[in-house]
Amino acid sequence: MNRTLSAAALVLLAVVALPTAASAVEGENYGPGSCNSITPASVARGAAVTYSCSDFWAANQTVSITIDSSAAGGSTRTLSTVADAAGDIDVSIDTAADPAGTYTLTATQGAVSDSSDFTVLDPSEAAAAAAASDPSAGGNALADTGFAGTALPWAAGGLLAVGAAALGTVLVRRRQQA
Repeated sequence: MNRTLSAAALVLLAVVALPTAASAVEGENYGPGSCNSITPASVARGAAVTYSCSDFWAANQTVSITIDSSAAGGSTRTLSTVADAAGDIDVSIDTAADPAGTYTLTATQGAVSDSSDFTVLDPSEAAAAAAASDPSAGGNALADTGFAGTALPWAAGGLLAVGAAALGTVLVRRRQQA
């Protein structure tokens, strides 16, 4: 009986723990690198944004970057950079001459491409956005991830019910065997 409970506990642990461990694998052969995209996502006009990717592009090859500002009433501009030996790029983009609005940056190298959006704000809008994210000014500096945790009490209650049922089964069997 104890062996059965121990085996069941190990199986339950494996079912819960192994998928988490498998998805956390990191290594050189675990897919391409990543584009960290644009930081910051919103800037005041005149500030620079940085587009960066690591281990994503073919090494020592040209990456063409197109910045489309037609939605903001501007034009499209193109620039290029060369990926380093590791396939990394890091490009600073000046927004001094850009009107306020949303911009789309598209980086391409052959058939591989990556696209990101960023917003250029008027200086007054940028100051208001900074104040809204300042916790000392009553703003919320933490990101909203969309997870409210409403399912956690239900999951905890379900686990308690399963545990109570298992305990009840063990007690009934002990009484029957005694």
